[in-house]
Amino acid sequence: MAKIHPVLRNRTSGVSFSDAPLESEKIASLLEAFCWAPSSRNAQPWRLVVVQSPEAHQKFDEALSENNQKWATQAPVKMIILGNPEEQPDRNGQNRWLLDVGLALENLLLQGCDMGLTVHAMAGWDEEMVMKNFNIPAPFRVAALFAVGYPGNVADLSEELQQKANQPQVRKPLDEIVSWDAFGQAVN
Repeated sequence: MAKIHPVLRNRTSGVSFSDAPLESEKIASLLEAFCWAPSSRNAQPWRLVVVQSPEAHQKFDEALSENNQKWATQAPVKMIILGNPEEQPDRNGQNRWLLDVGLALENLLLQGCDMGLTVHAMAGWDEEMVMKNFNIPAPFRVAALFAVGYPGNVADLSEELQQKANQPQVRKPLDEIVSWDAFGQAVN
């Protein structure tokens, strides 16, 4: 296996959170990492909503899918990542704003991992409800929701979530996902 930065190999999408609050300095570091992501033409078409109050947490949680509600509601910090398609218009059918927002999202994930946090980006939410609950105007789109906190005790989870949390990280082999010179072409 080739050598890569440990933060890349150690990053997980944990589902167990401690109830310890996250210090404001750590939140600031996550936000700073988020804003330093690269973007096409430096458009920076992303925005971030940090969920703080109990009322906002409730609005966040009610927009989650049933599966995400099983674990994400325990996170002390939640975030909504938005993108503005008009700040980074599509060209030739390419949704460039999604790429840019994805780069910012990865910065936040890796910064959190490096700081020993659990940072779990999720799909599985109702975009209309998120937009309404947090007064998000058009043309913004919800790109991802995050749960952030210190890792919790996996033994405190339901049996179903313990199984999920204890699954080994598995990646497809490179020869299955990488082609050389043309799609499907293996290296000689």
